[in-house]
Amino acid sequence: MTAAITMRELQKLSAGAIAALPHTVPIRNGNKTVGFLVPLRKAPPDLVQRAINLIEEERASRTPEQEAAISEVLREIGAE
Repeated sequence: MTAAITMRELQKLSAGAIAALPHTVPIRNGNKTVGFLVPLRKAPPDLVQRAINLIEEERASRTPEQEAAISEVLREIGAE
């Protein structure tokens, strides 16, 4: 199991090698951690559906005042 990779090793890694990593791996430069390499995995469809259901349940339980406050924050940051 890879405990950490160096900057030099990072330059040589292929996409396949990154995808095959079993977990997030620290990237080190000497003895300093400078980042993390996170292999992305596709979420199982049932997990995605459960997350969507939870989000929808929470949204349905909001009061009109909460909806207005959320809309205002989204407008302020330009994400409406």
